[in-house]
Amino acid sequence: MSQKVAIVNANSFGRYFPEYIEMLKDKVGDVERFTVDKNISATELSEQLQGYEYLIVGTTPQFSEEFFKLTPSIKYIARFGIGYNNVDVLGAKKYDVIASNIPGVLEKEDVAEHAVGLLMSLIKHSVDGDKAVRSMEWNVNRGRFLGMRLHGKTVGVLGMGNIGKTFAHIMANGFGCKILGYDPYLSKEEMEKRGAEKKELDEILAESDVLSLHINLTNESYHLMNKECLQKVKTGAYIVNTARGELVDEVAMCEALKEGKLAGYGADVIEAEPPKEDNPLLTCPHTVLTPHLATYNAECNRQMCQSIVDDVVAVSKGQKPSVVLEK
Repeated sequence: MSQKVAIVNANSFGRYFPEYIEMLKDKVGDVERFTVDKNISATELSEQLQGYEYLIVGTTPQFSEEFFKLTPSIKYIARFGIGYNNVDVLGAKKYDVIASNIPGVLEKEDVAEHAVGLLMSLIKHSVDGDKAVRSMEWNVNRGRFLGMRLHGKTVGVLGMGNIGKTFAHIMANGFGCKILGYDPYLSKEEMEKRGAEKKELDEILAESDVLSLHINLTNESYHLMNKECLQKVKTGAYIVNTARGELVDEVAMCEALKEGKLAGYGADVIEAEPPKEDNPLLTCPHTVLTPHLATYNAECNRQMCQSIVDDVVAVSKGQKPSVVLEK
């Protein structure tokens, strides 16, 4: 009997490499793509997804306990990415729905490389320099592009999981940087194995020339980079965020940049994606922003798609996916 797979707001799954859609059709059953409002209610979402057994989902909408209660056909929900704060894992478990995400190891190089790219764009003024050349301003006050040498600087990495430790490795071995690590879940010994000196958050803020965010979004980490926290950051530091936009109070970030407390902010993530026209970051100086595209390359997309296909097929056969989320 044919089963049904719904792709919900996971726009890059199978879009560039449609053979993965065909694999699901061949091995599982019907496949349908849905694009829904990020604020859709559980009732409306359930109405659209009645009869589907397997969901492949993006960062939106919210898949709440109420949704799982209303949609008894669902057997499995797979987040096409690492972060899963839009999936109520305990709610899914309550209604016997298996929840999983992409193993972090698949994205570690891609996100770490993107963080490095954002940082280099900031400290070398690549984006502003490009604009100057195209505006025929080759010799006009090049001093405004005075940057920073990265070699030998102190880099604070907040979150030393797969991506954080990969970023730390690049910074240490590629640029000779001293690495300070913050991760409450890791011991001093484990932190050292990952190439960082374990420090408390306030110490890292005060000592780092560069801060890179790689922590999960939780109730505790929401707006971690708020006004109070940013005032503790070393004056003239750069901050890079490739984790979640909600980690940063964007109003406070722009104030710190305009006041000269911070030298620059690079982000691949915004608190509300896509950003509204009045988002302060859009007109804030000393920023480089990209539209959540750290994993947008052929190699990573293929690996992620294959991982999802393998997991959906496994669950359809009564087996477990590669990752089972518990909370």
